[in-house]
Amino acid sequence: MVWKIFFKTAILFATVCIFGQLYGQKYRVIYSMKFKPDSTATEYTTKNMLLDIDGNNSRFYSYKVFQSDSTYISNDRLGRETMRKSLDYEFMVIKKKSQNKIAKFYKGLIDIYEMKEDFPNLQWQISNTVKMIGDNKCQKASLDYKGRKWEAWFAIDIPISDGPYVFSGLPGLIISMSDASGSYSFDLTSLKKNEENLYTSNHLSLKAVPITLKQLHKLYLDFYNDPYKEVKSGHVKMKVVDQDGKEITPNFYELTKIKQESLRKANNPVELSEAMQYPD
Repeated sequence: MVWKIFFKTAILFATVCIFGQLYGQKYRVIYSMKFKPDSTATEYTTKNMLLDIDGNNSRFYSYKVFQSDSTYISNDRLGRETMRKSLDYEFMVIKKKSQNKIAKFYKGLIDIYEMKEDFPNLQWQISNTVKMIGDNKCQKASLDYKGRKWEAWFAIDIPISDGPYVFSGLPGLIISMSDASGSYSFDLTSLKKNEENLYTSNHLSLKAVPITLKQLHKLYLDFYNDPYKEVKSGHVKMKVVDQDGKEITPNFYELTKIKQESLRKANNPVELSEAMQYPD
């Protein structure tokens, strides 16, 4: 009996040590993300997303932003100016587990917006179903989150409690994840250890504007009602040409109707319960 207790204690201690070693290291996970901005469409948009894990903090962001910020940071060290910076901040999330906070980022016409929230309380349902995904033995978990039903597969042998977007809290790294409607999916394509973290001592190359959900929805509605306001005021330059390439005076009434129809169609956010309710 004493030996059994000692043996169980040794296993528990070894498990704690493994978790401690993993969280003391830096990881970069790359996911292939597929989604449909328009839920009625058949075509998907695909983008590569990075998940940089550094202890209890992580950053989920696009590969385009990684490339852009790498150039920005390198130029900044050399005293050079970076002329172009990526605005591909859609789906970017920073998780700070020690502070119980997350930050989500949204792209406006000109600015990048940052919304800070408490860490979500994700009510995972873990099943006994297992399968192999590549070389990883994975276990199934399900989740209802903001209007979508999700199915996730986490790696039993990779005890990193993190994953794409806001998702975390499982006893293993999320390898694959998709929603029941088929609108969104994340699939791991690469996992590397001890990758350089661009943001250890650096922040975003673009300064984000703090915003609340209510303010964000008002911003979206204002843009919907007058999408070419900044152009008409001269704050944003836009050139309209005919089929021969000759510059013409834009018909803002017709352009507005076309843009509004496009916005109504592309209204399938990952957090479905927070979709905009645009007027017809």
